[in-house]
Amino acid sequence: MLAAGFLATLSGCGGGPSGPTLEMIPVTGRVVMDGQPLAGATVMFNPAGETKGNGGFGLTDAEGKFTITDYQQNPGCPPGDYGVTFSKITQPDGSPIPPGAQRGEVGMVEQVPPVYSQFKPHAIIQGATVKAPESTFEFRLESKFKPPHNFFQ
Repeated sequence: MLAAGFLATLSGCGGGPSGPTLEMIPVTGRVVMDGQPLAGATVMFNPAGETKGNGGFGLTDAEGKFTITDYQQNPGCPPGDYGVTFSKITQPDGSPIPPGAQRGEVGMVEQVPPVYSQFKPHAIIQGATVKAPESTFEFRLESKFKPPHNFFQ
């Protein structure tokens, strides 16, 4: 019995070899920072409140567009509320990280301000409510945005 509970916990959004057991809603969108598409960024949907599952993630293309999958590569994520975070790691000069490079070798730098790249359930800066039959979002980030006072608590 304990093993069954452990395996259920490992299944993430409820997915298994045959697919997810939670309802999955297709999620797409676009991210811009300072009015320009944010290419090569990871978009993470972090469950908030009573939302089930582990959320999902996607990678933006050259136009800043993304499609979310769960952590078992099933398309979409369960319906509910999410705190959305963004990350774009580059070399200090802004160029892409070479494949297989280690952090100490190239000095990786986060290009997205911490207010957008850190998930804080008590101070969600970018939120999204995923609803059937599909959800599409446009996220507008500002590099000079000042977070609320309670963000870093």
